[in-house]
Amino acid sequence: MGDRWMELADRVWVRRCEELDLSLGLVVGDDCCLVVDTGVDAEHGHDFATSIRELTPLPWQIAYTHDHFDHWFGTSAFGESAIWAAADGARYIGAGDAQRKTWAAKYRREGREEAARRIERSRLVPPNRRVAGSIGLNLGGRTVVLRQVGPAHSDNDMAVEVPDAGVLFAGDLLENGAPPAYGDAFPYHWPQAVEPLLSWRPKAVVPGHGDPADYRWARSRVRDMAEVARLCGEVARGLISADEAAENAPFDSETMRTAIERGRLLSSPPLPSPVPEPPARADSAQAPWAPVHVYDATDCIVDADGE
Repeated sequence: MGDRWMELADRVWVRRCEELDLSLGLVVGDDCCLVVDTGVDAEHGHDFATSIRELTPLPWQIAYTHDHFDHWFGTSAFGESAIWAAADGARYIGAGDAQRKTWAAKYRREGREEAARRIERSRLVPPNRRVAGSIGLNLGGRTVVLRQVGPAHSDNDMAVEVPDAGVLFAGDLLENGAPPAYGDAFPYHWPQAVEPLLSWRPKAVVPGHGDPADYRWARSRVRDMAEVARLCGEVARGLISADEAAENAPFDSETMRTAIERGRLLSSPPLPSPVPEPPARADSAQAPWAPVHVYDATDCIVDADGE
């Protein structure tokens, strides 16, 4: 069927991609647009950039939700731009070089030689704007919020919130149609890190992979991840075996065993704490997405040296 657009709200779209069931994002203001992740390789990024130009001629900036390759290897097709992320450029390049080798080898094992070559020849473009905490980005007529989250799915997750449209781009903090990926994750911290993102009850939640869903789906996903964290803690304390945890997990046994092993590598489990109940709906003046600093997107000019 090919990649396709889904319009979630006024001037807010998600690009549903066949490769890895990926979900990319676009938020358009009056003066600028924000691209949320860029795809799995340079050719995929080119197709994505071309499709954006069918919707808007406005200049773009880019937000990376985290440093896993499928979310940023397509950026070279976008040219010079401000690129926002919760980790610095050196971290992205180091992670990208390692992932390029791993995934090229994986594609070749699967008999996908052209996919391996595409990822190998994609030029890596690191972020040049660092997000610590949360910032607002004024696109003209609307402000989006870039929020550092975690540790959770990774140690550099970032969510993108569009308050006026009620849309949350969660990256791989949430996935729809597949279990959470715990390979680089922090299973004890993940559910508690995601919980505040839902306190303003977004109408639409865009996962990093899979179809957009709603607030209730996202809350149920957080509860499942909290159960994984609880089971990891019980295994770590010797209360149950890994087999028992896998049999009673909300996800498949392989996912549960990966979470257990990842928890063992990190640290002793914290004392168990329940996922908070949904808060009362906050008005806009009290909503947790309100940032301390708001930047005009048109002021974030990137020259040839990335300054």
